[in-house]
Amino acid sequence: MKLRIAPSPTGYLHIGNARTALFNWLYARANNGKFLVRIDDTDTARSSDEYIQDIVKNFKWLGIDWDEGIEVGGPHGEYKQSLRFERYREIAESLVEKNLAYEDDGAIRFKVPSEKEITFQDITRGSMKFNLNDVEDFIILRSDKSPTYHLASTIDDIDYEITTIARGEDILSSTPKHILLMQALDADIPTFCHLPLLFGPDGKKLSKRHGDTSVNTFKDKGLLPEALFNYMCLLGWAPGNDIEIFNRDFAFSKFDLNNVLPNPAIFDTTKLLWMNGQYIRNIESNKFIAMAMDKISHNIERELFDNEKGRLKKILPSVQERLETLNDLKPQIDFLLDEPFMLNKEDWDSVNSNEGQEYLMAVREKIKNLDEFTVETIETLMRDELKIIGVKPKIGFQIVRVSVTGTKISPPLFESIFALGKNGALARLAETIEKL
Repeated sequence: MKLRIAPSPTGYLHIGNARTALFNWLYARANNGKFLVRIDDTDTARSSDEYIQDIVKNFKWLGIDWDEGIEVGGPHGEYKQSLRFERYREIAESLVEKNLAYEDDGAIRFKVPSEKEITFQDITRGSMKFNLNDVEDFIILRSDKSPTYHLASTIDDIDYEITTIARGEDILSSTPKHILLMQALDADIPTFCHLPLLFGPDGKKLSKRHGDTSVNTFKDKGLLPEALFNYMCLLGWAPGNDIEIFNRDFAFSKFDLNNVLPNPAIFDTTKLLWMNGQYIRNIESNKFIAMAMDKISHNIERELFDNEKGRLKKILPSVQERLETLNDLKPQIDFLLDEPFMLNKEDWDSVNSNEGQEYLMAVREKIKNLDEFTVETIETLMRDELKIIGVKPKIGFQIVRVSVTGTKISPPLFESIFALGKNGALARLAETIEKL
C-alpha cells in the first residue's frame, strides 16, 4: 500500500490540505504502507520555495513524516512536477500517436470515448458512476507545452506506484478523466477515496470568511501540535465510544479510511481551543514551566532574568490550569516581569472606593508584619481582615487584585501576591493606597 499528498506551493499550507495529509499518513501507517510527499508545482508563476518550505515545516511540526518524496528523496528524483515537464510531454505525444489524443490550437486534448461509463468503488462514497457523455475532450498539454493538473497528477501517481488516492471531494468530478488516462496507459487503477470538505460552523465551505485557515495561523495563536493533530483526526472520522482526546499511537491503532464519513466535517474553532486547553493542562509541570518561559522570553524578545524566573515558577502551575492557548500566557503574568508596571485605569476606576482603600491599607500593614510569607498565611490574613473591617470579598479582593496585578483578570489572587514576593506586593499596594 502506498499513499501520497501532493500540495501545490502557491500559498501557505491550508488546514484542509493538512487534514488530507494526516488521513493519508494515518492510513499508510495503520496498514504498514508507505507515505509519499510530492510537490505539484506546475503553476510555476505562483509557486515558490517559501511555500514549499512552509509545507515541509508544518508537516514536521504536526508530526507527519514520510518515506519518500520532497527532501527525503527516493527513486524519482526531487519529487517536483516542475522538473518532470519532459516526461509529461512524452506521454502526451505518445497518446497522440496512439490516436487517443489530438492537437487543438497548439494544445493537446485527450479524446474522451463517447457512450461509455466510468465506474469505481470509492472508499468513502461507495459505488460511483459517471456517464462520459457529460465529459468533454479535455486538455492534457497546454499550447505552451506545460501539463495540466489532470496529466501531471495522473502520470505521477502511475510512476510513483500510488495504490490508494485519498483526496478532497472537490476533485471527485475529475476522477473519471484520471481513470481514462490510466486506462489509456495500461496502468493499474488505484483505489480512490474522496474525503469530505471542511465547513465552518455556519455550514459554508471553510474559507477566508472564517478567518485565516493556514496551519501557520493556528501555530501563531498558540496551538500545540498535538492538539491540532488530535482535532484534525476528528474532522470526518472518530475512533468510537465517544473518545475525543487521544495520541498518535491510539490513532494508528484505530484509523481506517473505510470509517470516514462522506458528509462535510465542521471545523469548530471553539472546540479546538477547548481541546488545546485540555492538552496544556495535561503537560507535566516542569515541562510546562520550561515551555512557558521559552514562550514568554520569545514574546518580550529577551532572556528572562533569574528573579523573573523565580517569580514565574511560583505562579505558572496556577496559570497552566487557566489557559486555552499559549498566547493566553503573557497577559496573565505581565505583572511579574521586570517591565514598566501598567495599571489598567478602567479596571482601577471600577474597583477603587473609600471602603476598598481602607482594606488596602489594613492588608498592607498585615503583610508588612507577616513573618511567614506563604499562600496560606496571605489568604488567612486577607480573609480575617474582611471580617474585621466588614468589607465584602468582592470589594476587598478585587481592589487588591488590580493594585497588585494591574488588572481584574489575573491568576488566583493569593498565589499572585505570593509569586510577586513580600517586598513587591508592599510596593504595589503602596502605589495605589489613597490613589482615589
